[in-house]
Amino acid sequence: MHARVLRRLLIVLLVLTGIALLWNRFGMTTTLVIDARSGYAVDALDDRANPGGRSVATLDESDGTLGMDCELRAGYEWAFCELRLGFAQAPHGIDLSRYDSMRLWVTATGPEAQQRVRVYVRNFDPAYSRVGVPGSEKVDQLVYEPSRYPQGYEVPLSRFTVSQWWIDEHPMTLDLEAPDFRNATQIAFSTGPKVEPGRHTIRIQRIELVGKAISTSTFRLGIIAVWMLSVFGYLVLDSLLKRNELRLSAASQHSLQRLNESLRLETHSLAEIARTDPLTGALNRKGLADELMRIVRLGEGQTFPMTLVFIDIDHFKRINDSLGHDVGDQVIRGLAQLVRSAVQRDDLFARWGGEEFLLVFRDTPGIQGRVIAERLRERIASATWPGELHVTCSFGVTEWQRGEDLDDGIKRADEAMYRAKQEGRDRVEVELGAAPAPESQPAATF
Repeated sequence: MHARVLRRLLIVLLVLTGIALLWNRFGMTTTLVIDARSGYAVDALDDRANPGGRSVATLDESDGTLGMDCELRAGYEWAFCELRLGFAQAPHGIDLSRYDSMRLWVTATGPEAQQRVRVYVRNFDPAYSRVGVPGSEKVDQLVYEPSRYPQGYEVPLSRFTVSQWWIDEHPMTLDLEAPDFRNATQIAFSTGPKVEPGRHTIRIQRIELVGKAISTSTFRLGIIAVWMLSVFGYLVLDSLLKRNELRLSAASQHSLQRLNESLRLETHSLAEIARTDPLTGALNRKGLADELMRIVRLGEGQTFPMTLVFIDIDHFKRINDSLGHDVGDQVIRGLAQLVRSAVQRDDLFARWGGEEFLLVFRDTPGIQGRVIAERLRERIASATWPGELHVTCSFGVTEWQRGEDLDDGIKRADEAMYRAKQEGRDRVEVELGAAPAPESQPAATF
């Protein structure tokens, strides 16, 4: 009887899951509209505050749109006019990260044959911004030509990039260089790059930020949670019923054993997935740590010394910025395939994070590891890459001796790799480190 009820519940749950996924895909949309009636503060900015600046920008809201007239004049090296819409005063802002795309109904005129506009979203974050210093707010930028989209232009927020001039003026760690929309203080429309002197106009009819009321990833996690609770509830109920049946039939015991075996295999499969990087199939940090611990614990063959080789793709951010993240992912996968095909099966290969990889050669002195790394460097530089790219890598090589913490070895390899970067990239640098200490066991943790 309970099997029939279970089937019905599963059918209902499947139908509801399908309806929910369709609703999330084609509905559940939230939109933020920005136009002349939105009440946001609007002002026009020009280059007169800069040395030699003579351009003049004035607001024009006469036709019910947000408009700017600009008389662009030669003088300042990067002459510009800019129309700004302020959401809030720093350090406060509004969270735009919950939106997926931006729709723009904008017109622009000027003396250029192709009149381009720069769209800026400025974001305040205490990690890199300071109150009262507007220039410290991160500038996420998009450049496009409004005349090509008379019916409006919809662009994913992921297409925005952080302006290079802002990055040059505000050096920071790589994790902070990505576009950020979590606390946007304003959106601005500026005359495009390489503009010619003369009369320019920008008119904003409407801006829409479109996203899901509940993000797709969060919604799917919720569905998974519902399924897991349902499965868990079923397993609990089934276990209670099985206990009663076990008193009467040995067959019930066999069924329960098969269920436990299925769960064990599923757990093993999930554990294996947790050890590898989904993009490249290489080990991740946890998988590498597990393998090194197993090798050291079992003492397989001649293990030490080991050679650690850090590999970092040169100018990888430039590839992502110029050709997109899809091409960047292709480069990462291609590099992983090339390295795996060039090393022995017993060698350990892991994606350390982003565009960084770590190779571990067992029973290999650092000098020999350098020769292998040099061959890899030459092979990567001469390989064929997507988009006719010329891809190179910087290598850091060191020895990991018995009795030494792995963290120390990795640190030396990392320092050697950064030295390769500083020495011009596309090269191999070696840091051999201290002499071995054979009496103690190394710690394979990081």
